[in-house]
Amino acid sequence: MKNAGFSLATLLLVGANFAAVGGADFASENTSLLLNAKQIRAAMILWGGGAAGTVETITPALLDGRKTWRITHYSQDPTETRISDYDLYDLDQETLAPIRSVRNTEEYRLELVFRRNEVTLRKITGENTSIERIPLATAVQAEGPGLDVFVAGLPLQSGYKARYAIVDRWGGHDKGRVKTITLTVIRKSIEHTPLGRREIYEILIQPEDDSFRIKEKVLAESPHYPLRVEYTREGKTFPASEVLSLASRP
Repeated sequence: MKNAGFSLATLLLVGANFAAVGGADFASENTSLLLNAKQIRAAMILWGGGAAGTVETITPALLDGRKTWRITHYSQDPTETRISDYDLYDLDQETLAPIRSVRNTEEYRLELVFRRNEVTLRKITGENTSIERIPLATAVQAEGPGLDVFVAGLPLQSGYKARYAIVDRWGGHDKGRVKTITLTVIRKSIEHTPLGRREIYEILIQPEDDSFRIKEKVLAESPHYPLRVEYTREGKTFPASEVLSLASRP
């Protein structure tokens, strides 16, 4: 596996100057969860296992004049594809409410724009474009790459449990994409990890319809950044991904 080839400090400076377009009506604020956005820190994560060769960055950014945390997954070796292949999430810096999600590959581009009462999902495949307008009756939280920052901002402790809603990019249609999720801290322990001996929380994330399941190990210290992720969708469990290195700004 090749070296990423750039420093966290450089990345933070670049990330702070990113700008892009977004909806004028911002997503609803997170009022049902005690999220602590102040404990989020810029970071660079190198993944191994099932996500081997993936770099994750958590950087401050600007979207339509709104300060965000931008979480991006991309290949450690960008020469492997002919286009810019990435998975990106923008969250409001103060509330951690989702604002935008973009998955870009050689085959398709999938974009979600979050507004107060609606999420617009646009998928472009070749010359074909499909649009879904998903009504929201409640505030929704982040999934995908944005899940890491959402979990990092939660007041996790032994026995902690939270219920919230998400918009599922990969399952359902229209309002059927809005799913109620239960997040539970299963246990707290001390384990040997690629980052050394660390105190961790093991958490389980599962929707009411059982369409997927995420088992995670995250740092017990704040922010609760990930250490290991196991993902199951429609009965298929994918190889677990593990964090090989994590650099975070104090």
